Amino acid sequence: MAKYLRHIILFVFCALGLVRSAAEDSLSVSVLTCTPGVELYAKFGHTALRVQNHTTERDIVFNYGCFDGTANDFALKFMLGQTDYLLEAEPYAYFVARYEYMGNGVTEQVLNLSQEEDLRLGYLLSENIRPENQQYRYLWLYDNCTERARDMVERAVDGTIVYPRAPQELTIRQMLHRCLEQDAWTNFGIDMILGSEIDQPVDKRIQMFLPAFYSREVDDAQIERIDGNKVPLLLATHQILTDTNESHPTPFLLSPLFMFAILLVVTILLFIYEWRQGHYVLWLDVPMHIAQGMAGIIVAFLFFLSEHPAVDSNWLVVIFNPLPLFYAAWLIYCQRKQKPNRLSYINMAVLVMFTATMAVCPQTFNPAMWLVVLSLLVRSLSQAHFTYHAQP
Repeated sequence: MAKYLRHIILFVFCALGLVRSAAEDSLSVSVLTCTPGVELYAKFGHTALRVQNHTTERDIVFNYGCFDGTANDFALKFMLGQTDYLLEAEPYAYFVARYEYMGNGVTEQVLNLSQEEDLRLGYLLSENIRPENQQYRYLWLYDNCTERARDMVERAVDGTIVYPRAPQELTIRQMLHRCLEQDAWTNFGIDMILGSEIDQPVDKRIQMFLPAFYSREVDDAQIERIDGNKVPLLLATHQILTDTNESHPTPFLLSPLFMFAILLVVTILLFIYEWRQGHYVLWLDVPMHIAQGMAGIIVAFLFFLSEHPAVDSNWLVVIFNPLPLFYAAWLIYCQRKQKPNRLSYINMAVLVMFTATMAVCPQTFNPAMWLVVLSLLVRSLSQAHFTYHAQP
């Protein structure tokens, strides 16, 4: 009840304080772009809309990036892709203070809208923050806080917003890599769960899902009026806050590429040792397959059950699924019972075919993932080799 009462108060505050009548109020609207933060959810930046009523001195930020992370089922709904985000409003001073505390930079782009368009946008936002309207199904790539803000601006103008900036032929994966070049492990994890859908070049409009890309488009955007005249969308740019977060790139010796290169070398050396000694060694394979199966639970869950975009086109589900957990138990069973591991032939065949497919399939794999797959392949060859020679 308190939650809905707060939303109603916000709506009344915004509706009465921001939009009364075109004759009385003088409004201006700005796009606020925040630099990436430290937390995972903030690593791609953020976009919000600032609405200033110079008559009543109301200064409100409308933020489409709010969610209730304390809800009991939030984690499950997030995994299922069923997360509902909210449009919230807060005083501009609070917004700036929060981002200053977090060390993020904030850039303001004042929009060159007519007073009628400013009022219309203020009204649309005030309507959108009603409790019955403010919730929406969040889709990170295709319907997020930046795209919602862009769409509201486009709805308010008389005419069409044209983005004349030369298009860049980029895939979503390439764009994400640019954002995460300092964070190798997050980059590796995202590459692991997102499939081939993000490896196709996307048009400029989809590229605007990233705040920095949308901000650059606003720099050059124009409003094409109904009569054919064009005016700049951007009136002025102000640097509100400077990013003070220190960059901490992942050291190469702690990066996935180096770690999994070591793993590959160890698997090769172990195979050579086994070959010379003439017997199979179990100690590395069990933890490798347990780790493969645990990662596979996440990949398979997203692939089969989640509504998140791009997770259901992930080719890695072929080898990253829960089955390796059972295979690890099977390895222990065969070792203790001194039984030949005939399932090793199937495991080897799957890994050989998948490795051969990686180079030609439409999905781009993280370089470190190649090392992981090759390590699994080396161990599968060892298992199959000793199974074959153990048979009478």
